[in-house]
Amino acid sequence: MSLKAIIELLQRHDLFAGVDAVRLEVLAFTAERPSFEAGDTLFEAGEEAHEAYLILEGQAVMLAHVGTQAGGPAPYDLRRGEARALRLERGDLVGESALLHAGVRRSTVKAASRLETLAISRYLFQRLMEEFPEMASAIARALTARLAATGDEVRALADRIGRRSDRMKGGI
Repeated sequence: MSLKAIIELLQRHDLFAGVDAVRLEVLAFTAERPSFEAGDTLFEAGEEAHEAYLILEGQAVMLAHVGTQAGGPAPYDLRRGEARALRLERGDLVGESALLHAGVRRSTVKAASRLETLAISRYLFQRLMEEFPEMASAIARALTARLAATGDEVRALADRIGRRSDRMKGGI
């Protein structure tokens, strides 16, 4: 895949939308491009998170996890029909929280078909933000917008819960 096509995929994401194309080209050029075969695991819940993956070609599946167990979150019981999966495809960015802080993976991601990815390490990401302050500013604006949107969603949810609670009290 060409650098131009990778830059276009990166620009679809709010995290990178405000970043200059030249800086994204540096990111795309210096990041690794691992490939995976169908059934391969990109990462598992409980593992340390060091990079995010941009899917360049193919499909993957993110498996949801609940509860805890030694080493990380416990998967849904597939035998009881509790599995939750999210299909990921070309242009999806997965594991992006690893770019911003050290932590463990909260989900498992497996290749559903042959998969070409761009692996963006936290080290590379943070190095580029240090070298290009305008990139850091654009990403900070994107994260601020996300935080504001999340706050709005939490307030809306709290309002809905409050209205339901009021209706329940009135019906008793």
